[in-house]
Amino acid sequence: MKNFKKKIALFSSLVLALAGTAFALSACGGTGDDTPPGAETYTFAAALTNLDDVEGEGWSGGESGPGMIVKDWEDDDKDWKTISGYYVTYLYVENTALTFEITSDKAVDDAKLVLSLSMENSENAVDGALTISPDIYTVELNGTAIDYDPITFYDIPTSTGELYEFKQYTVATNLSLQEGVNTVRLISSNNIGMGGTTRATAPMVDCIQITTTAKLTWSPRNDNLDQFNI
Repeated sequence: MKNFKKKIALFSSLVLALAGTAFALSACGGTGDDTPPGAETYTFAAALTNLDDVEGEGWSGGESGPGMIVKDWEDDDKDWKTISGYYVTYLYVENTALTFEITSDKAVDDAKLVLSLSMENSENAVDGALTISPDIYTVELNGTAIDYDPITFYDIPTSTGELYEFKQYTVATNLSLQEGVNTVRLISSNNIGMGGTTRATAPMVDCIQITTTAKLTWSPRNDNLDQFNI
């Protein structure tokens, strides 16, 4: 999965680094009619989270840390439609988690949380479709699991290494953020293998987006992308 073109990798990583602190986008559902006046959408790339102690498995072996990051294809015919330009995979081990630590300048009750996700081939897919739900994939905010509606991925490719294009899924609205640090965790909370050496079912993660009237910041791990600048 890692034999990718690198001709614009440095440019891409610089753009992502500059944007990584928190940037407003409309790609994850934008700002709907229920969005409070003055709200902005902040994007936090999974590839820029702290992956130092994260280990996972794929279809034929494992990876850890920044080795779990994949750069999106540059060719139009293999554009996976990521927002950040990178995604994190190998999340197929029970309790493997991605952790986003985000600072809010004030307490609010108006936050919308959107996940940009994709799915690759799974032996558990039925007619090319696979569903994740809170029972097997946990989305936490400040230690509390979010009871989101099940997410179904359709037309999942049957070939290993091919994947469903990334799409955006709203998992909660009117969430409460506290002033100071807020922690969002995406957890592969199951032991249902997808095939090969995988040991859990999970999506691949491009980014999360939070729309709120609060001002959000974080400390992105831009050094995670050094491997793509060689």
